[in-house]
Amino acid sequence: MEFPSVGIRCSVNGCKQLDFLPFTCLHCQAIFCKKHFNVTSHACSKFIDNVVSTKENSASYCCSQDSCEQTSPVEMNCVKCRLHFCLAHRYHGCLEISEEQKAKELEKWQKPKQEFVQAKATVDQQITNSLKKAKNTSMANKVQLMRLKGQALGPTSIPSTERRYFLIYPPITNSAKTIGKPKAAFVCVRWSLGRAIDGLASILGIPNTNNVASAKKLKLFHHISGSCVSEKMDVLLSELLDSSSLTDGQSLILEYSDTAEIDSSLYN
Repeated sequence: MEFPSVGIRCSVNGCKQLDFLPFTCLHCQAIFCKKHFNVTSHACSKFIDNVVSTKENSASYCCSQDSCEQTSPVEMNCVKCRLHFCLAHRYHGCLEISEEQKAKELEKWQKPKQEFVQAKATVDQQITNSLKKAKNTSMANKVQLMRLKGQALGPTSIPSTERRYFLIYPPITNSAKTIGKPKAAFVCVRWSLGRAIDGLASILGIPNTNNVASAKKLKLFHHISGSCVSEKMDVLLSELLDSSSLTDGQSLILEYSDTAEIDSSLYN
């Protein structure tokens, strides 16, 4: 039994179904049944380019996904294709990259990683070589110290417990006379560096002009690196030995110089 005075018929001409719970289209304001309430189902005349205008001059945006019927009062455009999509379809595949692009991106990130691995390997090798060299140098100094003790020259007044031994390479810039091969010498650990240089110059018979202001000064240099042991003549040998700036039994170069470094390869 029908009740024509109850409910409203669908506005679609081919339908006209009497619906007791009808839908009002938000865009054209017409009445539709549940089958034709969507804008695409009743070919809404107010729908233009995914934007549907209402009589109140407001706008509603329909999701661009073909199977979606969701609308929104706020436009949410894809940053790439610029089309509007609802929240459910905001990840619609537009921003997905191809396998080739993924491979290129991976290669781009792998390159600095490989460079880091290579750099780390180089640094690790340098550290290993340095440690090996330091270990070999320490062992060589110990062996040389035992040899120097049997032939070193120095003041006999220095107690044996206070003697520190070095193999001294004489200056090659001394024009007074030709100095022979490196000589073993010992000095007192309680002496200052300046007094030790004076003592070594006396032992090797080298002219000492350290008290002459205009003359080049005699300095001690490391035989391996060619760097000056210290520019401070008043520093104690005990301090230099404690700080590993000097090592008992090592080889040193005694040379006239105004610089902090010399070419150690010239002293063989």
